[in-house]
Amino acid sequence: MPAPDTVRPTFITATCVLAACLDCAAPFGYDDSDIHFATLQAARRALEESGWSRAHDAEPPGLDIPADAERWRCRDCTAARACAAFGHQPYTPQPWLDPYTGVHFQGGQICDRCSVCLTRPTRQDPPADYPTPNPLARHLYWDRVGLPEGADLAAAVAVLIDQANTVGQLERWDAYLTAHPDAALHDRGVALDVAAGITAADQLITLARQLRQRLTDASIPATAHLILRKDTV
Repeated sequence: MPAPDTVRPTFITATCVLAACLDCAAPFGYDDSDIHFATLQAARRALEESGWSRAHDAEPPGLDIPADAERWRCRDCTAARACAAFGHQPYTPQPWLDPYTGVHFQGGQICDRCSVCLTRPTRQDPPADYPTPNPLARHLYWDRVGLPEGADLAAAVAVLIDQANTVGQLERWDAYLTAHPDAALHDRGVALDVAAGITAADQLITLARQLRQRLTDASIPATAHLILRKDTV
């Protein structure tokens, strides 16, 4: 057993530095995670490199202000304060199409500094035959002991449905583009793998034949008869 003076302690007290915006109190960090700095100098350097600004108007008067008395504003509050003082910087984005819904947006203005929406863009809905995806999901369940083929069966079904669905999507797009030759072209977000689909179909056929034979040869256990009679009473 190690001597008491050589045992590593479980709880250790440490000191770190965190930063928060003067106006909105949002902590400095990324992806909803606060960043802890080892020193005040490291925190100030990170704020400067990230576009935060000194809030001189909220600091004590004088030139020699200690670092721990400095006040900072985040990028959003800095931009909002500048726009409130000098006005927005209008910017008109390029027209864009939502490929999933087919909705076309054009015009409108946003502020190039604070990103606030100044005027809404006009919205143009797609034609009625636009191939908007209409997904439908179902869940599969099986007993891993009673049906060990279930994993292979589900995997083959997943690949086959995915590739057959891709073929259907491409056919819908071909029909739409034939009817609307001036429609905007974009990435349809589908990838067809014919070989994978055929392999999955062959595997599914083999498994289905095996399961069909198993059902044909099956005899219902006596316990199942008891359950059936109980449910029908």
